[in-house]
Amino acid sequence: MSEKKTFEDKMEQLDKMVMQLESGETGLEESVKILEKASKLIKSLEKELVDVEQKIKILNVDTGNITDVADGEQV
Repeated sequence: MSEKKTFEDKMEQLDKMVMQLESGETGLEESVKILEKASKLIKSLEKELVDVEQKIKILNVDTGNITDVADGEQV
């Protein structure tokens, strides 16, 4: 059974892909495969960021209330 990778794990994987491409040691076909995987990984990371962003709570400095961005309820 495979574990779900964390955001940080995915970022580390993406960083390794970039270093591999920057090394210049991969051939054209392998580079294209890496780019395809990296593109999918980036889309996954972007979705994860959007999901988290919707859950961020905003502290209203004037009232001291915390409002959940996703549902507008005060916490």
